[in-house]
Amino acid sequence: MITLEEGVVLGIVGLVGSGIGVLIRNAVLHTRNEASAKAGQAIANEAKMAAAEAQRLAASIERDLAQFREKVAQEYATIHLIDRLEERLVRSLDRIGERFDKFLSQNGK
Repeated sequence: MITLEEGVVLGIVGLVGSGIGVLIRNAVLHTRNEASAKAGQAIANEAKMAAAEAQRLAASIERDLAQFREKVAQEYATIHLIDRLEERLVRSLDRIGERFDKFLSQNGK
């Protein structure tokens, strides 16, 4: 049978053991939280770098697009030019029609 003093000692040992267990559990949780925080920070840093690269790429594409628009504006046919081409085409088609009519009238006699 356990004496009162032994029971008290066992109770104290149990409490100390529980306290040590709580301390160890808290230390483990703290370590896990620190590891999670470090991993989260690493992910955040990677995301920041990816965002910065995406912004650089977007700026580069915007510059390229602006240059392309300027080139198109310089090289694109104006309405005046299209009208001049249309007039030339109509005159050429009229001359072809006149030649064809002349050919038909010469061979039809």
